[in-house]
Amino acid sequence: MRFKNRFNETLRFLSFAFYPKTTLVACVIFSVIVVTILGVAMALTPEGSGFYNIVFALTTGAVASFFVSFVVELSNNYRHNKLAWYELKEYYSTVMDYESHKQIMMKLTPHRRAEKKAHEEFVAAGGIEEIDEYDQPKDIIQITWERLPKMMPIFKQTFNDKKQFLSDIEIDELQSVISEYKQIQSFIYRRIMMSPMYYDALNHPDENYLASIYPNDVLKNMPTWIRKSLSSAESQKACERYVEAILSDFTLLSQYMENYEISQEGIDAYKDELDKAEAKVEVEPEDIDYDDVDFSEPEDEEMFRRQSEIMDKQMEQEEIPFTSWVISESCQKIAESIDILEQSIMKKPYYGMMIRYFSESANKPIDDIMSIGTYEHEKRRLDKKLKKQMELREK
Repeated sequence: MRFKNRFNETLRFLSFAFYPKTTLVACVIFSVIVVTILGVAMALTPEGSGFYNIVFALTTGAVASFFVSFVVELSNNYRHNKLAWYELKEYYSTVMDYESHKQIMMKLTPHRRAEKKAHEEFVAAGGIEEIDEYDQPKDIIQITWERLPKMMPIFKQTFNDKKQFLSDIEIDELQSVISEYKQIQSFIYRRIMMSPMYYDALNHPDENYLASIYPNDVLKNMPTWIRKSLSSAESQKACERYVEAILSDFTLLSQYMENYEISQEGIDAYKDELDKAEAKVEVEPEDIDYDDVDFSEPEDEEMFRRQSEIMDKQMEQEEIPFTSWVISESCQKIAESIDILEQSIMKKPYYGMMIRYFSESANKPIDDIMSIGTYEHEKRRLDKKLKKQMELREK
């Protein structure tokens, strides 16, 4: 068994030499054309003539150069792909983790579909069982939104530092993913920066923080306006670190964006609102009586802060549908780009086989031992529950 595993592992690594096939195929085709032309010339030339000897020498050289170039190309491919295998491990693992997580959360694995089949039969027989929100199947937008904090650092690093190991398609799609993620970042950043925190960072920076950066004798002789400017800059940097911390942790991100619907429902809800708005009859807006509008400045800063907080909450409520739609659209486009990345990785040796296994699991029938066992176990559990529910109904 150990020898078989080692043999299979060796074969997978040897397959590195035959990717990409384009150069090897072009080398073979060109050599076949040249050798064929020379062979025809030899067949039409009398043996022993000077021209025959020249053509024979050219044919021998062409065949020899073919083998040399082919071996050199195999060697170059192996070296490059072996190095790419080491350099892109995190990138490949991230894509595979995304695909496996997607199959699980969308209930597409044979194991999950076996549970679903048992539950459908339970409901059809008259059973009642509520499924927790966590166990509900997720759509592709929700899954992508959840995986962004883990995926994006790896995708950015791969795109910035390891382009030489990526195909043109992968570079284009990673660039598209990063572009869509920047749009998501900008909306969340704007939402966070509209809070009173940023107002305080600009107008009431923490000057005491400078004591951890500058010695006391420097601070003592530092002009007030410079101290305020430096502390304001440090406070703004702290705001940016705060935003980055939220974006890099899905628990924090989901809690901060809990009022937003990042899913296919978020897209559909906003489209419904647009359709309703277009269907309404256009009404001339009423003239505003500016005599009733209060343009006076607030009496003190505390009053200004309260007014700002009220306005901020109103603006957030109004922008929730639009922001949900934009972020959901971006997540959907990122998911589409990752699908293309998976298709590109499938063409590569070693990891291509593993990606193919995950992506094809959704189409596998529920006929393996584990899935059948899962189905039978779940069916027995639900049958007992159905029996109890029926007894309670009869009573």
